[in-house]
Amino acid sequence: MCEKKELYENVVEKYSNYYTYLFGNSFLFTRENIHFMKRFYLNFPIFYSLLEKISWEQYKVLLNIRNRDERFFYFQLSLLFNSDFEGTVDFIRNQYYFRI
Repeated sequence: MCEKKELYENVVEKYSNYYTYLFGNSFLFTRENIHFMKRFYLNFPIFYSLLEKISWEQYKVLLNIRNRDERFFYFQLSLLFNSDFEGTVDFIRNQYYFRI
């Protein structure tokens, strides 16, 4: 199990270095952002037409929510109120999902 994790981390590190070199943006392709990109891909379908309506920072906050229904609720709430990053964080902090 440990070997598999090390192999995975090595692959992520290689992709991070490669894309940083290729595109010249060291912040965009950090190991942490690559992990978020993977989680984003697994949790938000590419064909979903509303993906561009909220920012990457909002997605990063949403991806930290483990419960899929709760995550989708806050995503829909952010879309409904056209909220910015702070608005999405406020929704989560005030636990609107649990008030319904």
